[in-house]
This record gives sequence, C-alpha cells and structure tokens, in this order.
Amino acid sequence: MIANLDQLYAALDVLLSGISRACSSCTHDDCRGYIWLMPEEEEPLYEAGVEILQVNESKFINPFLEGPIDVEIYKPPCPWRENGLCSIHEKRPLFCRLFPLDFSCEGGIVHVVLQLDCAWSAVQNKSFKQKAQRLFSKMNPDLLKRVVDTWLAVENLSKYPYGPNRSQVLFPLGRYPA
Repeated sequence: MIANLDQLYAALDVLLSGISRACSSCTHDDCRGYIWLMPEEEEPLYEAGVEILQVNESKFINPFLEGPIDVEIYKPPCPWRENGLCSIHEKRPLFCRLFPLDFSCEGGIVHVVLQLDCAWSAVQNKSFKQKAQRLFSKMNPDLLKRVVDTWLAVENLSKYPYGPNRSQVLFPLGRYPA
C-alpha cells in the first residue's frame, strides 16, 4: 500500500524511470505553467529556497521570480528548469513527479491521462498503462483523495485559453467528490 507522499514519489520514480533522458532534449513547453503543491510539500520547498505563490487556497511554485506576479499569464516558465533539466529534481513536487501523467474530469469522473506532447509518452505502450493503473490502485484511498482534491481545487482555478493539452485517457479513478 502506498500510504504517503514519499512512497508515492518512489513508486512514480520507478514507473517513470528514464524520463529525464527525454527531458534534456525536450523543446516542448511542458515544464511551463502553474506547478501546484500538496500542502505537505510547501514547507520543504520553501526551506530549500523555492518561493511559494498562493492563489485562493491553492499553493504553487512561484514562476514569477523575475518581474511582477501576473496570474493571467498562460504557462509561465518554471524558474527551476535549467538547460532542459530540473535544478530541484530531488525536491520536485508531486505535480512534476507525475508528468506526463495528469488528471482530467468529465461528467464528475476523474481520469488519469497521459500527456501526448511529451516525447517520452510516445514510447509508452499497453504495459505502461497497466503499471500506472496498478500504482494508483495501490494508493491508500485517503492519499488518493487528497491528491485528487488538491488537483480539483487547482483545476477549478485554471483556464485554458488555447484549449486543454493533448492527452489520452488511461483509466478512470472514480467520481469526485466522493
């Protein structure tokens, strides 16, 4: 059973092993946008020198280290990405650890999706979907609900002026709020 964030981080690192090879040569803007945080991620990141931005009740890595805060900017660059790699890789939040996995919600049903604009995603196959589904099925229900509730709070703030990212539904998680 995956009971806490550290265990989820470790399971995602195994599931997504090898992804950083694709990241170093990536030209897509996937490491852009508002990087949401689980509540328990805020303090360790702040202590590591990462500025935190709060919008309503949701917390994000502050992408506006240079210049004024403007939450109307669509997909601001992550200030922690350097030369195609994450400079806070060991401390990166769940949002980053999940990628290219993400969530979508249709008709009250939350799904796990695979972002199709990630070069690493293109090499994934049916066994990856099964492994991802197995990982989520091993999550403690309370942890899964906290992750989905955090994502839903951020999703309710989000707008997509150019439409949603291209993604493929992998499997449903369930109806939320449950």
